Amino acid sequence: MKKLVPAMEKIDKIFNYLYLKEKASQAEISKDLNIPKATTNRLIYTLVTMGYIYQNGKDYTLGNKFDYFSNKNKNYNLIKNVSYPYLEELSLKFKETFKVSVFDKNKIRVIASVESNDYYKITVPENAIFPLHAGAASKILICQLTEKKLNSLLPEVLPKYTENTITSRNTLKKELFKVNIKKIAFDNMEHSNTISAVAIPIYDKNNKIIAALSCPFFSSNTNETHINEIISAMKEISEKISTTLINMSY
Repeated sequence: MKKLVPAMEKIDKIFNYLYLKEKASQAEISKDLNIPKATTNRLIYTLVTMGYIYQNGKDYTLGNKFDYFSNKNKNYNLIKNVSYPYLEELSLKFKETFKVSVFDKNKIRVIASVESNDYYKITVPENAIFPLHAGAASKILICQLTEKKLNSLLPEVLPKYTENTITSRNTLKKELFKVNIKKIAFDNMEHSNTISAVAIPIYDKNNKIIAALSCPFFSSNTNETHINEIISAMKEISEKISTTLINMSY
């Protein structure tokens, strides 16, 4: 059995201690947790610097980073709860699968999904993860990132999933520029040989893209008229979702 890292065990004790006591001095933390003063000083300095602990005079409390993590999950749940009825509406109307995805920790994560009621359907579970460069929702969610951020996230040569996958970072950047202007993205069998997709952005009050509403569909089983009807409906729905979230002060 692997041993735990001693420093992490002490940090965990400090977090739990401050959570229960709300605030305490460095001397109290050292004494009550039986951690040497020098070790306590180094740990607290590091945790304060990283935002996990906040210092007010001689006292310490849990810092803003915990609020950030908590609010992030709350925001995802809010987007999911607001979007879900609309996904059901779209799925029933068009007999297709619809989903909402977010950019989460350098990945594209599905936070809400409603599958088609057809026997022959595309299944996309919630919490499914997709690559940054291959997929309609992925393109929507990274199209507003700076070139510096894109360079840090994406290698020059991107992983290839199908013959249609964009494998050049520079080529992808050109595609993202168009997506950001047109506010719509397509997946032309770039992640799967049999599946295409279309995605529309969802915005916050600052006009920042916070999620992507998308519809994956079988490439061989959908005509252009059907897709155009889906796109038109998705644009209306994304606007409704965005408006609702903005009115809720998202």
